[in-house]
Amino acid sequence: MIPIIGIASCGFTEEKQFVSQPYIHAVENSGGFPVILPCTGYTPDPLSLQFCSGFLFCGGNDITPALMNEDPSPENGDTDWQTDSFHIKLMKTVLASGKPVLAICRGMQVLNIAMGGSIYQDASLYPRAHIGHMQRSRKRSDISHKVIFKKPSMLYNIFGNYAFTNSFHHQYIKRCAPHLPPSGHTSDQVIEALEADNHPFTIGVQWHPECMYDTSPEMRNLFARFIQAAAKQV
Repeated sequence: MIPIIGIASCGFTEEKQFVSQPYIHAVENSGGFPVILPCTGYTPDPLSLQFCSGFLFCGGNDITPALMNEDPSPENGDTDWQTDSFHIKLMKTVLASGKPVLAICRGMQVLNIAMGGSIYQDASLYPRAHIGHMQRSRKRSDISHKVIFKKPSMLYNIFGNYAFTNSFHHQYIKRCAPHLPPSGHTSDQVIEALEADNHPFTIGVQWHPECMYDTSPEMRNLFARFIQAAAKQV
């Protein structure tokens, strides 16, 4: 059977909820069947989500600071309380299920917050010199910087010592959650990848592998490993 991958809705645009096509494309072409999980006023319980074999959390806007018990920075971007609170609650639910999770960009930050970590609301709050992490390339598939992976880690097994990635974020991981150690960073020590050490397959990446799916064999391999892990749940 084909593993069903629940993709958490990226958010709202006017009266519509959406998931960007590259996420659907990457899941489908890796052998999974994508199903969009809309933001609702309640969080599905694990039994209601039993039909899913894995879960994908996408990129998107900034996270509401109040959900982290913080006041907003002047540089904090657009937020949506309904989407943010739903994503955090949903993340906690799916982690408890033990099923594979792939969290991308904002999704990695949601993962870290849901497990008890924190983020810098803006790059200006990062306490050291840093490279540009918000690229302005013509194509989102273009590479921006190198990410160096720790050994041993699942991402090291997929990519080796490093990979060149794209980059579209101005919020950084601040404090890693318990059981969520970093497994990748850039030359300025900004954390670019997290992997749970108490979960069979939970990976967070700060870049957008779905946008590089058609141009990078390594990014296709990342999605393939995710779908393979999900297939074991079928």
